Formats: sequence, C-alpha cells, structure tokens
Amino acid sequence: MNVFLGYSMVVLFFAGVLLTLYMHRRRDADFTDYAVGGRSFGSGYQTMSVLNTWFPGSVFIADSGLAARSGVIGFHLLVYGLFAYLLMYLMSRRVWMWGETNGLRTQSDLFGLRYGGTASRTVPALIQVLVNFPMTVLGMQAMGLIFFYISFGHLSYSQSVLAGVLVLVARQFWTVRMGMRGVVVTDFYQGIIAYVFGSALLVGLIVYLVVNGHGFAALPVERLSLPVDGGGTGGLYLFALTFTGAVGGWCLSGMFVRLFTADGVRSVKRSAVFVMPASLIFAGLLLTAALLSGTLPGVSDDPDRALFTLAQHIGGPWIIIAIALCVLAAQIGMADGVLQSVGTLIANDLVAVYRPMNDKGRLLAAKISIAVYTVASALVANIGLSNLITLSIMAYQGVVQLAVPQFLGLFWKRGNRIGAVAGTVVGFCTAAGLSAVYPTSIPWLDGLTSGVVGMALNLAIYVGCAYLFPQSAAEGKRISELFAATSVATAPAVSGEAATAPPGPARA
Repeated sequence: MNVFLGYSMVVLFFAGVLLTLYMHRRRDADFTDYAVGGRSFGSGYQTMSVLNTWFPGSVFIADSGLAARSGVIGFHLLVYGLFAYLLMYLMSRRVWMWGETNGLRTQSDLFGLRYGGTASRTVPALIQVLVNFPMTVLGMQAMGLIFFYISFGHLSYSQSVLAGVLVLVARQFWTVRMGMRGVVVTDFYQGIIAYVFGSALLVGLIVYLVVNGHGFAALPVERLSLPVDGGGTGGLYLFALTFTGAVGGWCLSGMFVRLFTADGVRSVKRSAVFVMPASLIFAGLLLTAALLSGTLPGVSDDPDRALFTLAQHIGGPWIIIAIALCVLAAQIGMADGVLQSVGTLIANDLVAVYRPMNDKGRLLAAKISIAVYTVASALVANIGLSNLITLSIMAYQGVVQLAVPQFLGLFWKRGNRIGAVAGTVVGFCTAAGLSAVYPTSIPWLDGLTSGVVGMALNLAIYVGCAYLFPQSAAEGKRISELFAATSVATAPAVSGEAATAPPGPARA
C-alpha cells in the first residue's frame, strides 16, 4: 500500500509538470527564443527560477548532511548565498542589456562579446561541458535515493538509481522540445513544491524535534560553534568555502542563463531582492532541521540521509513521501536547467563557431546535444563510478575560474582576450591538478581550496596581461562603447519591459 501511495504521488507530481508545460507551450520564433525563453519572464518567475537552480535536490542531502554531521559550519550556505544574490543585483544591468542589445544567448556569448575572438567563447563553453557532466551524473544518482525511499524496501538502491535515471531521462523529452521557456515555467511549479511546501514541512519537522527533546540544548557544544581551524582542515577553509560558493554559482551555465530570460533589468533586480528573504527562510529552516536531527539515533551513521531518517522516526509514509517530493522537485529543476544550457552551449558556442549554421541548424544541434548528453550521463550514473564525488568537487573548483574574466570583464575595461583565455586555462588546470591531490582543502595553505589557488594565479595572469598587452585603439574604443551603452547616464530607461535599444545585427 505504501509503495502504491509513493508512486501515485510521483505520478501526480509529473502530471502537474506536464499540465504546466502544455498550458505555456508555444512555438519558438527562433534559436534565441529557444535558448532564453524570449526574454519574457517577470520577477516572480525569475525568483522561483533562481531558487530552483540555486537549491538543487542535493541541498536536502549533502548540505543538510553537513549540518547534521558538523553543526553550524553547514550554515555557510546562507552566507555565500547572500553574497551571490548581491552579485546578481550588481551585474544584472550590464549582463541583461548587453544580452538584449547584442542577441546574447549564453554565458560564452557574453565572453565573446566582451573579449572578442573565438577562443574567449570556446574555452568557457568547453569548461562548462566538462564540469557539468559529473554534476549531472551525481544528480541522477541522487534521484535514486528518492525512489529508494518511496519504494519502501521494494527496490534495491541500484534499482532505485535506474528508476530515477529513467524518469529524469523521460522528463528531458519536454526540455528538448520546449527549451528554456519550458524550464522556467516548470521551475515555478516545482519551486512551490520544493521551497514553499518544503518550508512548511520543515517547520513541522523542527517542532517535532524540539517537542521530543531534540532542541538546541541537546546538541553538543562543538556543533553550535564554528571551529577555529575550519573543522580540522585549516583556518582559511571556511573562507574558501564561502568565497568560492558565492562567485561559483554565477559561473555555472545553468545559473547564468537565468539573467537572460528576464523581461528587463528591473525584473532581474527585483528577483535578486525577493530571493534573499526566500533563500534565508528556506535554507535556514532546512539547515536547522538537519542540525537538530543530528542527535537522533542513526543520523550519525549516514548524515546525508538525515531528513529521511528523521521521517522514519516520526513514522508513517506521508512524511517520507513529502520529503521525497521536495527533493524530486528541486532536483528536476536543476537538471532541466543544466541540460538545456549545456545543449545550447554546444550548439551555439562550439558547433556553430566552427560550422556556421542558421537558426534551424542551431536548434537541431542543441536538441541532439541535450539528448546525447542526457543519455551519456544516464549510462555513467548506472555504472556507479566511485570517484564521481571527487570529480564533482574538482569540477566546481575548476568552473569558479570563470569568475575572474567574468566579473572583472563586467566592471573593468582594461582586461583583454589574452589574459582572459590564458588566466582561465592556467587557473582551471591548477585547480584540477591540486584537487586530484587535495580534494577538500590544502593543509599547507591553512585550508585554502584548490579553486582559490587557481583563481589567484588566474587573477595575476589576467591583470598582468592587461598591462603587458594593452588594447589597440580600435579595441579600446569598442569596449568603451560597450560600457557606455549600459551606464545609467546614457542608457535608455529599462523597466520590466525589454530595453528600447535596437537589437544587434543578426548572427549566422
């Protein structure tokens, strides 16, 4: 009976997804419409879209597991999230207006516009394709945990992973067909389940814990204080974790493209403001529930399953199913965004760069890329490689290298293509190499992570090249005009509607 109940709720969830998709379906006018949803979404959709990408299903597992195991150090998720939303607010005007005026569709498009040349587009695109693969595979394996619990013992973990992967692969049929528009509209539906309903559920779990003697007073003192040595990994570990978390989120293609889907600068800025309290409430409740559950029997044996262990202590199938649905809604949103953005990157910034094609060709290339990437991820997910988590950590330390050319390129005119490409490549290789030896942190650097070391070299090369290889007069003029077009004094008023600046020239 419990199994039937669990699967029935999953079927109802996906029925809601399909209903949402078909209510908003429309034919894409061109490849840009497919890639960024026609730049047509207001702040409400933008807010939920950011949440559904920023908080994937893994936050219910890995992040809550850190809080359950190690205590308040897990709350760094709240801190770096606030810095990330501040960055979103600060860069929204320039990113959106450059995107609208020049028809940008991807993060790599932005790099190509700012720095010029082919390498400045293809290098970031290749990094995104590489780093998103282990993350996608891990997301598919996390789906297995959902089906493992809602099967109530009828499926083994390996069988549950296969079931979760098949469901996620089937979902991508609509991602391929509807592109970013379908991703954003379902983000809203999935976000209501994961973060609105999820927050209410978490309040109930916290009340249960407190009432049953598992409040803050029951926690060991060490879990309520930040370790001065960064948890045994070095004093700078917490700083490195927070810093790379804040800047790294906006280096991921699935997150960055959300800035292009808005209907104006005002919508992006409003969503940045709205997402702050929403994030604080949801993440605060999640981490508090996980922290308090750390005193329950069985949680210390497998902290990543803390919420499910808590549900088993409460008893009855409904709590387990409710938690599973929240994780499912969050994970589906993250997977959809990543796969759609990667498919667009491959078509737009790798294939079309070397083999010029029209919109129809780009659409076909993007859809084929999404399908191939999804199937490849599914195959690896079912193999169950043991070092995927290490690869995922290495991937994140690598992708944060895009922060140097991205953020400096948005706010400093002097950076050039040589520094952007060379710095990113050196930083990425350094981070990947150090991560292979020190996957968590580097003890002899007082806990700094490989990503921070890579970014330091990256920054030195970027700034050095800016002065060693000055821009030509023509390039300097081009960059100055780009920046001038988005200055508050000279740019057209941009509200929730699209900017009045004329679109850029059509691109092959």
